[in-house]
Amino acid sequence: IYTLSLHDALPDLSSGINAEYGRKREVAGFLAHIAQETTGGWDTAPGGRYAWGLYFPEEMGCDKGNCAPYCAVVPEYPCVAGKGYHGRGPIQLSYNYNYGLFSKQYLGDKMILLNDPDRVKKDGELAFVSALWFWMTPQSPKPSCHDALVGNWVPTEKDLKCGRKPGFGVTINIVNGGVECNHKPMKSKTFHRVETYKLFCKKLGTTPGANLNCETQQQFAAFCG
Repeated sequence: IYTLSLHDALPDLSSGINAEYGRKREVAGFLAHIAQETTGGWDTAPGGRYAWGLYFPEEMGCDKGNCAPYCAVVPEYPCVAGKGYHGRGPIQLSYNYNYGLFSKQYLGDKMILLNDPDRVKKDGELAFVSALWFWMTPQSPKPSCHDALVGNWVPTEKDLKCGRKPGFGVTINIVNGGVECNHKPMKSKTFHRVETYKLFCKKLGTTPGANLNCETQQQFAAFCG
């Protein structure tokens, strides 16, 4: 049931890739991000740290109202009083503009999720659609994670000056660049994100490719000279 509805709603994951290894890399990348974004694992966890993906349906602590509202001043997607737009779902959809745009494109009305952002964590199908939507949708100046990982995205001169090149590393920048990128040494969550990607690549019988982390990348909003 979910496969049919997802296929009707979104472009094919791994479309535009000719080589089998590329398709496998993209699946590994998507799984790595949703595993890291929702992980409940720790170093001595039963089964190992990387066996605990898809554990939390929303950002840790936010179920008790301890999160910032994640409300940006974007008139097209107004925040609703009393609602918070923290991370929810497998990719941790965040901020009012993402909830509003996804709601508009998938549900046909931007206000549905702006009024009821909790729907993303309560409706399992909608949660996964939100993750695939984020993965496949470019939001300028960011390319989509799909295009960045499969080689469809061609970095501009500014991207290259900012250290951004195709590969798994730039997908980290797209998903969480303001927190994880341009940090030396690499943050632990970034390290575990990359290790999770390598693990899925190995399980799927492919190689991870180049440019795996973003420790020397500026986020997309940065001015790099």
